[in-house]
Amino acid sequence: MAGRRGGSVSSAEASLLAAGTGGVEELCEHLADDTVAWALLRWEVGSGTFVRSKLVAIHFNGEEVPAVRRGRLNARSGEVLAMLGKAHATLEVKRKEDLHLDFMCERLMKVLTADVMEKSMSAEALRKDYEALIAERKLRKATSQKSVGPRTAKENQKQISVDRALAAVGDATGPYNWVLLEPEKFELHNAGYGGLLEMKVWLAEDLVLFGVIRFTFGRETASSVEGMTASPKVVKYIFVHWVGPNVSAVRRGKWNAKQQQADAQVRAICSITFRREAHSLDDLDLADLISELWRLAVVDGAITDAGKSQISVEEYMASLALEQQKQLEAELEEFGSDSASRMCTDLHTCVDSVREAGGEMNWVLLGMQKREAPAQAAGAKEAAANAKKAEEERLATEAAAEAKKVEDERCAREAAANTKKVEEERLAKEAAAEAKKVEEEGRAKEAAANTKKAEEERLAKEVVQGEPASSRPRADSPFLTEEARPSESVISTRSSRPGQASTEPRMSGPLKLKSGWGWWWAKRHVKLTGGKLQWWRKAAEGLPDVEYRLSDGLTRWVLARHEGTDLEMRCESRDNHHGSKAVGERVILRAPSEAEAQKWKDALMEQMEYVEMLLAWPMHLDGRQGDIRNYGIEYP
Repeated sequence: MAGRRGGSVSSAEASLLAAGTGGVEELCEHLADDTVAWALLRWEVGSGTFVRSKLVAIHFNGEEVPAVRRGRLNARSGEVLAMLGKAHATLEVKRKEDLHLDFMCERLMKVLTADVMEKSMSAEALRKDYEALIAERKLRKATSQKSVGPRTAKENQKQISVDRALAAVGDATGPYNWVLLEPEKFELHNAGYGGLLEMKVWLAEDLVLFGVIRFTFGRETASSVEGMTASPKVVKYIFVHWVGPNVSAVRRGKWNAKQQQADAQVRAICSITFRREAHSLDDLDLADLISELWRLAVVDGAITDAGKSQISVEEYMASLALEQQKQLEAELEEFGSDSASRMCTDLHTCVDSVREAGGEMNWVLLGMQKREAPAQAAGAKEAAANAKKAEEERLATEAAAEAKKVEDERCAREAAANTKKVEEERLAKEAAAEAKKVEEEGRAKEAAANTKKAEEERLAKEVVQGEPASSRPRADSPFLTEEARPSESVISTRSSRPGQASTEPRMSGPLKLKSGWGWWWAKRHVKLTGGKLQWWRKAAEGLPDVEYRLSDGLTRWVLARHEGTDLEMRCESRDNHHGSKAVGERVILRAPSEAEAQKWKDALMEQMEYVEMLLAWPMHLDGRQGDIRNYGIEYP
C-alpha cells in the first residue's frame, strides 16, 4: 500500500484546485484537514492611491494526512512554491480553522505595514481594511457578470409587495436598505440595497415620493483572538419626503397631504430617527445626513461612545459594501451563477492574475493530482465539450431574454409616449379653461371698475349737497391695503357729520384678538370710540388694559387684511418716520361672524378717515375753527 501511494505521489503533477476573488475566507472553504496543498494569496492594505499589495505563500499541511504520504508530498513543496513564484512571506498551517483573518493579521503585521504610511496601524485596523477591499472586489466582479440581474427590485422584475419591501428595510440585516412609495395608493416605486446613491437615481422629477433608508454603521464581527470584542452595530432610519421640482402646484398639494399617512406606514416597521424633505438631489447629501445622525445620537445619548464614533461616512460605506456583497452572493446563487464556475482553468493564468496588483483573482490553490490516462483525458475532453455546449445554450437563453427585455422596453416607451400625449391634451384643456377663467376675471374687474367709478360720482354729488366725501371709507383709502379693499357693496356711510362726533362708542363687544406677532388668540372686550381702539380682559370697566390711537402726527393704523371673520391692522409711520415704537405692530381681530366683521371694518374705516380729516383741517363745516379735542378726541 505504501509503495502504491509513493508511486502515486511521485507520478502526480501540480495542478490547479481552485481560484477566487473572496480572499482568505473563500480560500478556507476549499481546504480540508486531510489534504496537503499550496496557495498564493494577495493581501492588500491601505486605500485609494496608497493601496499596497503583498504576496503570501501558504503551505497547508493537513494534520489528518497520513505521515508517510504527508512526508512525500512535503518533499515536493519547493517544486510547487517555485510555480507560485516569490512571495513576501511564507506561512505553514496545519488546520483549516487556524487560517482566519485575525491569525493572518497578527502573523503578517510587520510585513504588511512595512511601507504603509500608518506605521502604528493595529491588527484590527488591518482586518477592517482588508475586509472592505475584499468586499469591493467581490462587488465589482459580481456586478460585471451578465447572469446577475440589476440590483433594484424593479430592474430584477421581482413581484414584491409593499409590506414585504418595508419589512426587509426594517430588518437590520434585510435584503433591502431603501424603499420608495408612490403617493396615490402607496404602491411600490422601487426598492434596493445600493444605499443612498442608488436610491437618488430613482427620484423622479415629476413625482412626489415617500420612502425610508436604512443606515448601518459598524459590523458585528467577533474575533477569535483573546482580548478582542465584537464591534457595536448601529442602525438608523431616515424618512425621505421627495418633492420633484417639476411637479405641478395642484399635484404637489394633493400628494403632500399624504405625508402623514406614509409616515405612519413606515413607523409600523421601524423607528425613524429624523425626516428629510428634499426638493433637489443636493438636499440628500450623504455627509450632511450622517452628520445629522451623529448630532442626534450625541443629543439623545441613546448609544455608547463607541457607537457614536462609528457614525461616519467611512463606516457607512464599509458596512454598505458588506451588505451589497451578501446580497449579490445570494443573487448569484439564485440565478445559478456560481463565481467559482466562471474562474479560468489554466494554472499559470490564475497565478499571474493573483500576482498582478489589482488582478481579477486574489488567491489560487494548487495540489498534487495523478496524471490522467489517455482514456481519462478523452473523458475530460468530452466533459469539456459538454460544458462548452451547456455554456453556449446558456448564452443563447440569455440572448433571448435580453431580446425580450429590449422588446418590452420598446413597448413600455410606446405606452409612455401615449400616456404623455394624453397628459399633454389634458394639460392643454386645463390651460384653455384657465385662459377662460382669466378672461372672466378681467371682465369682472372691468365691471368692478365701472361700479367704483359710479360710486365716486355718487360721492362727489353728496359732497356738492353738503356732506364731505372724506367722511366715508373710500375704495382707494390710504388706510386699506390691496387685499383689504372693499367692494362697492361694503363701503359704509357715516352716521354723523364732522363737528358732531359722539362720545358714545362707535362699536363695542367681545372679540378674539392676537396682539403683536404672537400666535395665540385671546378673548377680550373691545371698544372703538373717539378715534381709539381699546380692550379689557373682561367687561369695559375702568381704564382699558390696552389702548391704541388710530392716527396721530407720527403714525397711523391701516387695515391690512379682511378675510372672512378676521381683520388685520398694522401700524405704519408717516413720511418714513420710524421714531415711534408702535411702528410695525400688528393686531388681528376675529368677529363672531362675517357680518359682524363687516360692521367692525366699516366702523374702523369711518373712525380712521374721520380723525385723519380733522388732523388735516380741524374745523367745523359751519366755519368755526378749533382744537380737535373739542370733538371728543384726545390728541396733542
